[in-house]
Amino acid sequence: MPAAPIFTYRPESHKWPAPANSYLMKDASGGILIDAGCGFEECYLKIKAFLAENGLAPSDIHTVVLSHAHPDHMGAMPFLLQESSPRIIIHTLEAPLARENELLNATFDIDHIKKYYGNRLGGAEPVGINEYFSALCPMGPATATDTVVDGDVLELAGRRFEVVHTPGHAPGHVCLYDSENRVLLSGDVVGAVVAWYCPSGGGARGYLQSLERIAALDASIILPSHGGEITDVAGAISETRSFILAREARTIELLDSGEMSLLDLTDDLFAGAARMFPGLQITDSHLQKLEEDGLVVRRETDSMDFFSLLKPGRA
Repeated sequence: MPAAPIFTYRPESHKWPAPANSYLMKDASGGILIDAGCGFEECYLKIKAFLAENGLAPSDIHTVVLSHAHPDHMGAMPFLLQESSPRIIIHTLEAPLARENELLNATFDIDHIKKYYGNRLGGAEPVGINEYFSALCPMGPATATDTVVDGDVLELAGRRFEVVHTPGHAPGHVCLYDSENRVLLSGDVVGAVVAWYCPSGGGARGYLQSLERIAALDASIILPSHGGEITDVAGAISETRSFILAREARTIELLDSGEMSLLDLTDDLFAGAARMFPGLQITDSHLQKLEEDGLVVRRETDSMDFFSLLKPGRA
């Protein structure tokens, strides 16, 4: 019996703050939705139109699987929940974040902004992550009915998906792998853009380990959260890995000239507003990895951290 088709809702843009792709499968009971997009009403109306194109109403959605609790993946859930009462499935680490969105301040390492940029903020408090999202891609809460962990299997529309825990971008980010049909729903791990990452989400090390995990699968097709279907699976994974490792190499190159502060390193790696978020968090996640690898030493002060290469001459 052929596998149930996977229908794709793909926004016009794959770049933030556009919604993530949503994927739909149908069975005798209705529909299963993978991710639900941004929390603007106009975004939700496009999801409704996508469902209608495939013969479904929101009330027909009996299951929603969330790859992780970020606004471009689940911001529209409150709209959907006004019209349906689905099972909501998410990794156990993401369930509290989906329910209480303010907790994302911790997993996005927003405290880094106050700690390291405090002297540049003129006494102002950094904007909370949900306030930051509100004008770009609003977040919306949802309470999970079911949680999953690595290795669990979800039976969805006749397909068997293995849950693959892939942190880096988010602590409980998951991919879904249908080994029989060699299809991987990769979430934000691989796609048209390389996702940002931060220490509390798993950081550079977590992201690189997640790439190794999906590289070890026998996928022939990747359905990403951003961008179109990927058939060059090995190439896409390699390109993402190379992008991340290039930042690490640049960090080592900079430190080869002598001690530098976290902000100076961030200023080199990122431009404009991205320096404060997510540049600062990405940079620190690389430095934490390099510390753990025994390549860099951190000198902490009250308001700034400084870094030195333990073995100059590596660059």
